[in-house]
Amino acid sequence: MTTGSISSYFVGVPGGLIMSFIAFSIVFIVIVGLMLVMMGMKHVCSAIDNMNKPKPAAPAQSSAAPASAPSAPAAPAAAVSADDELLAVISAAIMAACGSTARVVAFSPVKAPVSTAWKNVGRLQNTEGC
Repeated sequence: MTTGSISSYFVGVPGGLIMSFIAFSIVFIVIVGLMLVMMGMKHVCSAIDNMNKPKPAAPAQSSAAPASAPSAPAAPAAAVSADDELLAVISAAIMAACGSTARVVAFSPVKAPVSTAWKNVGRLQNTEGC
């Protein structure tokens, strides 16, 4: 009875095809495993987020219909300037990112840096091919 080494199975073109099949199979198994780990982490993270959220309170059963709160008179749309709208958008973005403790005191547009000859030469050299 003769025993051959494992390397004797991977000789020639059929051996190369077998090795390629094994290598590709391992790669795809690892990719599927990573995909399953990411999907599992999505579910774990959503479960953790749901644990931290307060439960909504059950509405109280009352026979009287709730009265609507009086609303402040709305300003006409033409009275809102672009600067006020921009300030509101910036404030909302900062509040969303930093929380309700942050507030915008003032804002001003940033002026574009002055273009110098050195910057222009650098841009020209970067856009030209080698």
